[in-house]
Amino acid sequence: MSTKSVKLAMVGAGGVGKSAITARLVTGSFVETTMTIGLDIDSWSLIDKESGTTITTSMFDMGGQEHFRFFQEQLLLGAKVVLLVFDLTRFGTLFELDDWISSIENIPRDCWILVGNKTEIGVIAEDAVRDKAAEYGEIPYCIVSAKTGEGFEVLVELIHSKVK
Repeated sequence: MSTKSVKLAMVGAGGVGKSAITARLVTGSFVETTMTIGLDIDSWSLIDKESGTTITTSMFDMGGQEHFRFFQEQLLLGAKVVLLVFDLTRFGTLFELDDWISSIENIPRDCWILVGNKTEIGVIAEDAVRDKAAEYGEIPYCIVSAKTGEGFEVLVELIHSKVK
């Protein structure tokens, strides 16, 4: 069995749930987290069933506060996939993703995934999410809940399709 390592970056405003999504992927359950200060790195493995390859993903969870951006751009270099995460309860976080575009331009758009989190209490209509995905070049999107696990099968499949 072979192994492969890839870098996955998560960007978005502070408090949208990037760390909770990471924790759900790594542990399979909801873990209460605090706001990330600057950067958090975790590791998650999945197996490509077709090839039997173990894919180890280094997940770079970028703190969402703007005053961390001065060093984050360099940390995004070499990322294979980027998750653009927003909070379904805070409409502004969908548009704050635009602030990250200059930092992730070096990652091909076909490796971007738009992720709406907190579906269990979300208020943003899926049409707005679909429109944002189209604005970014028809990138794939999914709606998840790090708390309940809803939508994570779709998210894992989308990530898998980008890293295999």
